[in-house]
Amino acid sequence: MTRATLLRSLLLAAAWLALLAPAATAQPGPRLDISITPVTTTFPLSDPDTVPTVAAAPVQITYRIRQNDGPWTLTVLANGDLLAGPSTVDISKVTWVATPAPPFQNGVLSKTVAQRLASGTGNVNPARQGQVTFRLTNAWDYTAGLYTQTIVFTLTAP
Repeated sequence: MTRATLLRSLLLAAAWLALLAPAATAQPGPRLDISITPVTTTFPLSDPDTVPTVAAAPVQITYRIRQNDGPWTLTVLANGDLLAGPSTVDISKVTWVATPAPPFQNGVLSKTVAQRLASGTGNVNPARQGQVTFRLTNAWDYTAGLYTQTIVFTLTAP
């Protein structure tokens, strides 16, 4: 390797390192915080003839988004149908009403596709709160039992 080739290679290497240096000192990506209270909710027992839809107590969602210059989304996904031993109730029988709108929106639970609960753009700082009230279509054809299921809330900002 000639001296000119070695010098050009060193200069190219130095330029490549200089391009990487700003990324190493840049701020980290979006910082996201979310909390859900309470972590367990129940539907009251009611006569389906007089109460066709039963509502659980509201769930409080506190969220904060920092260092974000793009869109953000809060989704909810059920891990499956409501289960009580071998008995099931389709999770789509559970809907929700959410406030404030916007950024929150009403919806129906799914076990296959995460459903958008809220969305926006940019930062949300200081933290803000929303409320979600889950509702279950009440029917006589459900087998008696204590039904359970886990739902997952996910806050993302690409």
